[in-house]
Amino acid sequence: MGLLGALFGGTVGFMLGGPLGMIIGGAIGSQTGAGAIDPGAGGRGGGRSRLGGRGAFQDTQTAFLVTVISLAAKVAIADGRVTREEVRTFDAFLRDNMRMSDADRRMAARIFNEARDSAIPASKMAQQARGILGPFPDRLRDLVTLLLQIAHADGQLHPAEETLIREIARDLGLSDRDYQECRALFGAAGPSADASYEILGVKPGATEAEIKKAYRQIAREYHPDVLQSKGLPEDFMQFAKEKLQKVNEAYDVIKKERGF
Repeated sequence: MGLLGALFGGTVGFMLGGPLGMIIGGAIGSQTGAGAIDPGAGGRGGGRSRLGGRGAFQDTQTAFLVTVISLAAKVAIADGRVTREEVRTFDAFLRDNMRMSDADRRMAARIFNEARDSAIPASKMAQQARGILGPFPDRLRDLVTLLLQIAHADGQLHPAEETLIREIARDLGLSDRDYQECRALFGAAGPSADASYEILGVKPGATEAEIKKAYRQIAREYHPDVLQSKGLPEDFMQFAKEKLQKVNEAYDVIKKERGF
């Protein structure tokens, strides 16, 4: 059983206060999400679980996934409504790109619907996530990258969605350069020279040594053995594999351009 499925079964022991705790409490108490995410289902029904209090996530893996799903719901509704096609696309993304199990996707449905219908602003969720994941800046950038990837899954990025994701990045404490690095991962056929530098997080005028150092750092961070040693969820591994592939493509573009 995956992390969210365990949460649904009540086997993940943590106490979470603040906005995300309210979302989880409502999601667990809700009768929504018996199947895949359904925008027609009542997002807020049922009672509230008494999670919360003064504690924080004991499991940063779960924190990461819950934050991604909650903020994805806010991004989806940024243009005023969530269509069934957007919901189907998101559910397919969880299944195909995150390799989520049926149990995890059912719990994701509850979290998505609860966050979608909640009056809690995305900024509050992002600020809390920054407090939880702050010691792991790479995970904060991954969070923004995932939001962009989810929003772009239907082939387009609505201006209102991108505006909100930019705001979320700032609330997470990320710089505009961090955001551009995340944004550069979504080239059409492959990264351009300019996008390749962004992906590696270096300036076009960087030295060969600086470029190689940046590449080695990212490649090491996303190596499967390193990720597993940090206890990151299986759901994250497919995303990490895809990101590393993009990083390799960007490095190849720069090597070819620079001739090294």
